[in-house]
Amino acid sequence: MKQLLVLSGVLALAACTKVEEQRVAPTARKVVEASRPGVAARAPSGIEKLVVDLETCGLEGYQITSTCPAMEALSEELRHPGTAHELSVALGSKLLAHRAPAVRLQAAAMLGNDATSRDAVVDAARRESELHVREAMIRILAADGARYPRVGAFLLESTQHPASGVREQALTALTLPGSRALPGASDRVLAMAERDPDPKLRQAACAAGGKLGNPQWLSLYERTTATAEDPEAYAACMEGVVSMFLAQPGNEGAYRLFLRRIQEAPSKAPWQVMSAFCYSHDWKNLPPWFDSTEVKAAMATVVKDRSASWQARAAAVESIVGLGASKAELKALEAGSSPTDSSDKLVLAKLDSALAQ
Repeated sequence: MKQLLVLSGVLALAACTKVEEQRVAPTARKVVEASRPGVAARAPSGIEKLVVDLETCGLEGYQITSTCPAMEALSEELRHPGTAHELSVALGSKLLAHRAPAVRLQAAAMLGNDATSRDAVVDAARRESELHVREAMIRILAADGARYPRVGAFLLESTQHPASGVREQALTALTLPGSRALPGASDRVLAMAERDPDPKLRQAACAAGGKLGNPQWLSLYERTTATAEDPEAYAACMEGVVSMFLAQPGNEGAYRLFLRRIQEAPSKAPWQVMSAFCYSHDWKNLPPWFDSTEVKAAMATVVKDRSASWQARAAAVESIVGLGASKAELKALEAGSSPTDSSDKLVLAKLDSALAQ
């Protein structure tokens, strides 16, 4: 499933960088940037025809196929300062009910972010028969859930749509900063984490729910991390636990739960969250209950547990470094590791790299 919030794939251990949340689909971004107020207007030069020509284009997920000649022609036109804001909004309104999915998608992207325009996209999305276009429209509306009541209501109802792709986009929208304050958002995401028919979406909701900072999530995380029998579900919910105590103002219960789970079963520690503390952060300004010494100690149990995955052990090293470990602390982590063991060798290489800095 595309762009699930649960992290997967190969761990980029050398980079230790954050991935920013995507707020606007690429197709929409091109139009928004080209039609921003204050840009000098140029003659439309057949801009409407260029948009209508998109009816020859297909969709790749929730985006117009970028290599479609008509999309390339429109993109080229929009690289020039030109189309006035009023023109793009008017044209978007005119084409929002066009027969071609790609044209409807582009038309929605051309509308403004005022209440009237957002309401028009909501109405179009509700009657949309092409699921990928509906998904794209949710992405266009995603940041405004708490700002406009009708947008918020639409995002909430979309979490119960029969299509998993639509529910996925609604989940992403409700956990963006612009929609987290929407009344009912936390309840809907919590319901998805517990009961969504798609197990991947249950995992995604469990991972994302911690961003909402709602204390009601703590009881769910207590239950879902009580066992690591399903490693993917366990990793997703542990990711949510970390998000919950790092979100402002933070949750001490989630912090204690995280430490407890790592110390109880270091061999089961999911690599997806072990590098949570390697990011550049002023840990000293966190609430008084956050103790970098005890976090480093918990991480050290993972580094030293040779039955844990090498990815988790190496990522734990990164967190220990990020929390300000001394050279002596890092050197002590080498004890018990064998330079001839393939997994140990990778962990020792990570430690050597940290010691050399």
